[in-house]
Amino acid sequence: MNTTDSRSAQPPIGMLLAGLDRLIEERFAAAVGAHGVTRRQWQLLNLVAKGTATEGELTEGVAPFLDRASGETARRHLDPLVEAGLLARDGEVYSLTGAGRDRFAALARDVRAVRERTVAGLAEGEYDAVVTGLRKMIRNLET
Repeated sequence: MNTTDSRSAQPPIGMLLAGLDRLIEERFAAAVGAHGVTRRQWQLLNLVAKGTATEGELTEGVAPFLDRASGETARRHLDPLVEAGLLARDGEVYSLTGAGRDRFAALARDVRAVRERTVAGLAEGEYDAVVTGLRKMIRNLET
């Protein structure tokens, strides 16, 4: 399949991805920030909402978003959640508190709204096609 002509009529994919990434970050930051948490903290609350987890498991769960080269772990994002009473820590194991469950429910509602807004107007199957195409591009560049 030769798509050179159709590709040249489109903006570069890197530019589109950078713009989309910026907008997603901004919208998520605003949505979760309204609840007094950061996006990383939301991701950690989301993981702990599925069941108790250790710091290591949580660090691994958000690893793509951490500066692992500098040794960053989830701990710097977890401590404020413990201090705010949203998470309980028993040794290395974290769990949601009652207040954490309440805040998580409100956060989940607002995050769902951002996700729905992001994909609004996509026809049946379009989201899956975009994700499939992006995964192929990633594999192409990884090899």
